[in-house]
Amino acid sequence: MTKFHIKKISEIDKNKLLEFYQASFKYEKSILEDYAWRYRSGFNNFEPLALIINNKICGHAGLISVDLKVEDKIEKAIWFTDFYVDSKYRSLGYGKLLTEAWMKICPIQITLCNDQSLKIFKKLSWSYNNNFIRKIKFYNLLRIFPAFRKLNNSEIFTNELGNLKVEELNNKTISKIIKINHDNLSQKSIGIVRDESWFKWRISNCPYKKNIFIFSYENSYVITHIKKRDNLKILNIIYSSKDITSDLIKIFSNFSKKNRIDYLSYISKKNKLIDLGFPWQRKLNFAFYSKNQHTFKNIKENFSDVQYIDSDIDYI
Repeated sequence: MTKFHIKKISEIDKNKLLEFYQASFKYEKSILEDYAWRYRSGFNNFEPLALIINNKICGHAGLISVDLKVEDKIEKAIWFTDFYVDSKYRSLGYGKLLTEAWMKICPIQITLCNDQSLKIFKKLSWSYNNNFIRKIKFYNLLRIFPAFRKLNNSEIFTNELGNLKVEELNNKTISKIIKINHDNLSQKSIGIVRDESWFKWRISNCPYKKNIFIFSYENSYVITHIKKRDNLKILNIIYSSKDITSDLIKIFSNFSKKNRIDYLSYISKKNKLIDLGFPWQRKLNFAFYSKNQHTFKNIKENFSDVQYIDSDIDYI
């Protein structure tokens, strides 16, 4: 094994870090340069790690720091994101070593990950489930194929919404959402603390805030991110204060069709019934670990609320 170092990203030249992020993750410019936002820098004093081999960044283990409510206590936790090892150094043990170093940052770790990353986590005694799925609904099937895509520059028009109402993205609206979220969390033994600090980071300071729209519907709130990528217009439901019902999806489907949105996507709890309205359903590996066996068991048995807004799945 070649001599290597594992460093915090704050110890690495910013230009070299941006070059690595561009080459490895190919984020859009706004997300690429706002990595301090992406990793919620400064919260709980946690930060990502980079693998250095021959003075070159060859691997990365990112994180999003959060607080978890674990019964009557607030515990620190980190989401595992942006995990990468250069192809030249894969299958040589570097991924495991980088993950082990990352796990020392914080006692509770959670993630939504691909199958390749999951293999490493399982070797380190993580557990996982597929209790959450990503649902995708296309409105123009031909546009699945790149050859049938044309650039869609039309703007979003929020008229004829029925029971769906557009809300101002301001402190007053966010405060209402925080209260509902707090009440929901109080009924659970474990869950992500989405408080004022969390929403300020994730929504108010978001680099793509101009593309975020908040809707109210029957005493609940839905936060969406409407974006354009690869000549497709996408509507991601990134947060809902209540379970997403079929009626709500019908309303958003009408909204999507009227506003020339190509597909709608969100995370849902796994349902044994097949939803014919959503033929594209992708499993999500929800993986987790804690040295505290009581916390570990609680996550395994009771963690029931994961949404786009919690991880990087919305903008990767």
